[in-house]
Amino acid sequence: MAPADAVTAYLEAGGDPTTLAASLFDLGWGTPNSTVVWTDIDGDGHLDLAAGLTGAPGGNDETGSVTLWRCQDGAYLRADIAPPRPDFGPPEIHQARDLTVDGLPELIVAYPRCGAHTCFAQFAVYQWDGESLVDRFRGPSDDMPFPELALEAADPSTPAAIEITATGIGSVGAGPYRMWSRTWTWDGEARAFVPGDPVLEAPRFRVHVIHDADDAYLRGDLAAAVALYRRAIDDDALLDWPAPGHRRTELAAYAAYRRVLAFLAAGDALSAQAELNDRLSGRDASTAAYAELARRLLAGYADSGFAQACAEVPSFVRENTDAVVAPLDFGYANRTYTAEVICPMIGR
Repeated sequence: MAPADAVTAYLEAGGDPTTLAASLFDLGWGTPNSTVVWTDIDGDGHLDLAAGLTGAPGGNDETGSVTLWRCQDGAYLRADIAPPRPDFGPPEIHQARDLTVDGLPELIVAYPRCGAHTCFAQFAVYQWDGESLVDRFRGPSDDMPFPELALEAADPSTPAAIEITATGIGSVGAGPYRMWSRTWTWDGEARAFVPGDPVLEAPRFRVHVIHDADDAYLRGDLAAAVALYRRAIDDDALLDWPAPGHRRTELAAYAAYRRVLAFLAAGDALSAQAELNDRLSGRDASTAAYAELARRLLAGYADSGFAQACAEVPSFVRENTDAVVAPLDFGYANRTYTAEVICPMIGR
């Protein structure tokens, strides 16, 4: 007999639901990481029981489901409110809470999916609509590795926001992970929690400051780009991957080269030359290619202007890929550099 059927039979026979709730996991019937919820889900003044249960071994429902037993007229009526979804594991109840300030609790459920190294989850928020529980969660959350959920409310009289943070990828090959979050807010008209735009965490790793600097350059904010490249060079508090100091010299040389590029894009050849003299004049084999790039860029700028000087960079990079591009490769969770992006024309 499937656990959900066994629980139903127990309750219909007059069994004590409190005793039952305490023993579900001892019996092996509770789905992993799920909780048992006692709450008045429909506002009739009686406590209802919701639990994530495993299915019958070998059956069609062996992945389990979230099941609700509503207390009505002294009896518990069963409803499978969160059946399994294709490609996801057994649904898990996180908690019950009045998120919409309508006086009734919503049920927060996660449908997990795990690969070899990393787990994801599609969340659902079930709300009583007078007849049944309806999922009010819109948009995907299963693109967020190892998600962590937090509920935020400015005050108890306003609907809570659901913030989910992607915390990392469980594979060394992914490289340093930059956490990001997405917040779902309640839309009263649509009667749904709708997602906002992704928000990146402030960079903790040096390479992520480089990425922010590159982005500032691409959108034409040259002053911000120059400042961020300087931070990537000088900030000792930034983390290196996989160990302190690893590739810091190469990243500093790349950042100095990009400062030369940004100064030239702004028409400031004197600052570009000073950057080359101050930071790229050494003979370090690991940074020689970036120094040569800066020298070629300055010479080309003086001879034929910025556009032509930049147009000649990709051929040098392709001939020196290991020295220019390889040090910027920090795993598949980070961006990929090519010869064409080492001297972009955007930002002039």
